[in-house]
Amino acid sequence: MSVKINNLSFKYDKRLPELTLRDINLEIQDSSINVLLGLNGCGKTTLLKLLAGLEKPLVGSIYYGDSDLSNLTIKQRSKVFAYVPQHSYIVGDILVYDYLLFGTTNTLAFYKTPGEKEMEKVQLIAERLGITYLLDKKIGQVSGGERQIVFIACALVQESSIILLDEPTSALDIKNQNKVLSTLKEISKEGKTIILSSHNPNHALFLDSNVVLMNKGIISETGVAKDLITVDKLTSIYGDHVCYSDELGYREISFK
Repeated sequence: MSVKINNLSFKYDKRLPELTLRDINLEIQDSSINVLLGLNGCGKTTLLKLLAGLEKPLVGSIYYGDSDLSNLTIKQRSKVFAYVPQHSYIVGDILVYDYLLFGTTNTLAFYKTPGEKEMEKVQLIAERLGITYLLDKKIGQVSGGERQIVFIACALVQESSIILLDEPTSALDIKNQNKVLSTLKEISKEGKTIILSSHNPNHALFLDSNVVLMNKGIISETGVAKDLITVDKLTSIYGDHVCYSDELGYREISFK
């Protein structure tokens, strides 16, 4: 089912006149990858928080299929959205394995504990992301990049229809960036919907995604990456220093 955002506006301080997001209208198709691009402060993180239910619209609505998300309980919403923030404040003495297992609880009755099926799910996701060596470590003992992959793994364990990620590669080296983005590509083909924010337009090209260009709290344009990731389109947001790599005096390194 698609996500529809209708006439949404939002601000953090209702006493101030300036809106953080203004007149947002957007439809996210099922089983698609969608990259939010724009400068710091343009509203990317805020939009993800509104989808996750961490903030409420000032006006407007968000629908998943025929369901108004404002009417869903936290548990119901967790079956629709899994949210991976850029920064997390998880207690450091929790084992990675236990943290991932906790991601299965949205599918359990309140009186049940994770069983063999849930344990197997955690193991399979850890193997897929190459983090089985972290399972017996405490979250506080792993690096920032490893922790980010753990958080992404937990979102996969949660088995929500839509995964929201706020700059998921910001703490990762180029090898793990490739691993995470390639995994997101794979799970989208398996039926998941991905919505992520990024500061790297090339990630949208790598993912062959839809793009939502944001500027000063509004959506300036939407479309497929190959049409929107151009110098002409990006200059209006990022400034006139945007250029193609063949205009540089060196070859840029990327991944495939």
